[in-house]
Amino acid sequence: MSGKGVRDVVLVGAGHSHIFVLERCIERGAPDARLTLVVDRRIAIYSGMVPGYVAGQYRVEQLEIDAVGLAERAGARVVLDPAVGIDPVGQRILLENAPSVPYDLASFDIGSTVTGLDVPGVRQHALPTRPIGEFVEQVDALVEKARRYDRGDLFQVVVVGGGAGGVELAFALDQRLRDATKRTLRVVLLEFGPRILSRYPSSLVRRVHRCAASRGLEIRCNEEVVAAEEGAVLLRNGGRVPCQALIWVTGPKSHPVFRRSGLATDERGFVQVRPTLQFRDHDELFAVGDCATLVQHPNTPKAGVYAVRQGPYITDNLYAALEGRPLRAYKPQGDFLTLLNLGDGRALGAKWGVTFEGRWVMRWKDRIDRRFMRRFQTLAGGGPANQDTPPTS
Repeated sequence: MSGKGVRDVVLVGAGHSHIFVLERCIERGAPDARLTLVVDRRIAIYSGMVPGYVAGQYRVEQLEIDAVGLAERAGARVVLDPAVGIDPVGQRILLENAPSVPYDLASFDIGSTVTGLDVPGVRQHALPTRPIGEFVEQVDALVEKARRYDRGDLFQVVVVGGGAGGVELAFALDQRLRDATKRTLRVVLLEFGPRILSRYPSSLVRRVHRCAASRGLEIRCNEEVVAAEEGAVLLRNGGRVPCQALIWVTGPKSHPVFRRSGLATDERGFVQVRPTLQFRDHDELFAVGDCATLVQHPNTPKAGVYAVRQGPYITDNLYAALEGRPLRAYKPQGDFLTLLNLGDGRALGAKWGVTFEGRWVMRWKDRIDRRFMRRFQTLAGGGPANQDTPPTS
């Protein structure tokens, strides 16, 4: 231990990485530290199971980790208020409504928002997938809207964004709405670029297109949405795509907290961090997950798998900083296992350029996700009693 007396450690956000920190604090306590968790919601949502929830395979409580419960078990103070800024000179986290919180060490794991929310009409007519907790809360209302729709035979859903999240949600919504409404339905996936899943193997893209064609799900690339209005989206090429529901799953965009605070960010506003996960210019500040860009690996995808891998590193480094030990350097893995839920009991997978599909892939994904959730739901003292029930599709 460093002998500097009791210090204030502040965790801002309850993303995947910070859940690991809370677990360590429950098991070992925090040496010479007062721990504070700053969050805007009590419950953290595990993004890996959201498509399964949308498809009707999981109940909402199976996606939830009680972040406040974990923090309380770790002996932490909890502040329920969004962070809106950082004062790195005075070493304080600035909050929207509550008094600022002092820190000796602080770590950010606040995720991201989505691009394009400033496109005319999008905030009024689209359902964005971030914040993810708010998206999950709106899924049942969307299903009910489809069930009650009486202004024509066809209920059309437009999903904007052809990354992994957009692909999974397009298939999940297709399955959920067909099961729930038994009505004529079409899901249209619009992608701005020349192909969906731009960072993934071409063979996986071909599998997605084949599965989409077999289910009547339409995929359209090179389509830029320039406006949304009641009942339609408008395209750059002058086209108009009717829709009764619009899901906005575009690429990640940083929350304004870092740029607003005058900190070093990349061109998208994500805070820049060194391999130790410390801010580029501040040793006492850390960031992990989607909200951060690694200076030495700036093209690392904003994917949850990296946040999970960073969990042990940020945990070890916060403890090392408190104890005066050297910090570990994180290096992102060169590839990661991709598992895409198709919503119907099957999944697609890819690893090192090899792709595969089937019900066995979904069973594999389900086991991975449930094991992760069981670990932290049990630690928080809750969780659904029948967490091991397999997906319903």
